[in-house]
Amino acid sequence: MNIATPQTLSVKRGQTAQQKLQISLRSGFHVNSDKPRDEFLIPIKLTWTSGPLQTKQISYPKPEDVKVGDDTLSVFTGKFTIDTEFLAPPQAQAGIATMQGKLRYQACDSRSCKRPATVAVQVPVSIQ
Repeated sequence: MNIATPQTLSVKRGQTAQQKLQISLRSGFHVNSDKPRDEFLIPIKLTWTSGPLQTKQISYPKPEDVKVGDDTLSVFTGKFTIDTEFLAPPQAQAGIATMQGKLRYQACDSRSCKRPATVAVQVPVSIQ
């Protein structure tokens, strides 16, 4: 999995801003969507753990249905984007800061799955 380095997110105090996390997978691989069909499958999950902004909403793309063996899975493949809507509280300190997050996923191909992984995600933020 490759996560594109996010550009600085500019936001004014008291307002919201959208941040797009661009992800690409190697050809032949997939990750389960945020709402897999089987409760035992590991969903992709983005969480923001610290920083000056509040997370209002995280939106995942529409998943694809992929047949693997006898199962039809709800997955993401190729390139896709996870969107986060952030709010800068009115009392947020103006200046440069960083939002810290984690992306948990399990990459699979048509024969097997790799171990679940969690990668750190950082987004530079400019608060005005």
